[in-house]
Amino acid sequence: MTPCTNCGEAAADVFCARCGEQQPGHHDLSLRHFAQHTLHELVHLDSKLFMTLKELVARPGFVPQEYFAGRKTRYIPPLRFFLTLFAIQFLAFTVYKPAALYSITSFKRFDANGALTHLVAKRAKTQHLPEEEFEARVDERWHKNLSLLQLANVLGVAVVLKVLHRRRYFAEHLVFSAYFLGFSYIVTLLFWPLYAVYGFHPGLLQRTLTGFTIAILLVYLFLAQRRFYGEGNTKTAVKTALLWAGNYVVAVLIFAGSLIAALLQAR
Repeated sequence: MTPCTNCGEAAADVFCARCGEQQPGHHDLSLRHFAQHTLHELVHLDSKLFMTLKELVARPGFVPQEYFAGRKTRYIPPLRFFLTLFAIQFLAFTVYKPAALYSITSFKRFDANGALTHLVAKRAKTQHLPEEEFEARVDERWHKNLSLLQLANVLGVAVVLKVLHRRRYFAEHLVFSAYFLGFSYIVTLLFWPLYAVYGFHPGLLQRTLTGFTIAILLVYLFLAQRRFYGEGNTKTAVKTALLWAGNYVVAVLIFAGSLIAALLQAR
């Protein structure tokens, strides 16, 4: 019997009687133990990940309700959930080049008037760098900027929610915003296989996928707001449209702002 490694309880056996922490042992170094623990967290019906995903998808607005009803430990905390989904989505759309969304090369395909292409060429010449190398440096800075600004994304959507639902506490909007944005990353990940095969190119497929994504998120926002904020269908529909517009503005500001900053920072 030794003191608990987590809370310091004087006598802890295999598990601490006060905090429940499993005490370290030789099994922690086993690859089999690590694999079993990881598999349990991913697929076990009682895992927080499974519960959070199941309730978030099946019952829009329910997980934020549970958070403020005092049942937080059943689910992954909102900011951790949001940052985890962002990281997965970010890796999926950066590491595999054919599906690289956060890339100057991809965006130049949609540059109908050539403004971005001209700006990149001008900045590369100013820095005395080949365009390909300059674009790689811009992508690197852009990725860092986007990662640093993700909490601003949650904050921006929460501010829009505060304007629309003034009588509710700001903390409620932050939690709702984090879970909604996490769900939006899940939706984009569902379409990743198509982007991986066909890439990002202007055309019918791109417009169709974008349309499906917007439709899914609008329906989800309507259902989630109606459940969480408890307003009627008409008010919720109007606020859903306004919230989507606000969310779009926030996303564009973060997306474009981080890219412009990367173009100026790249050396």
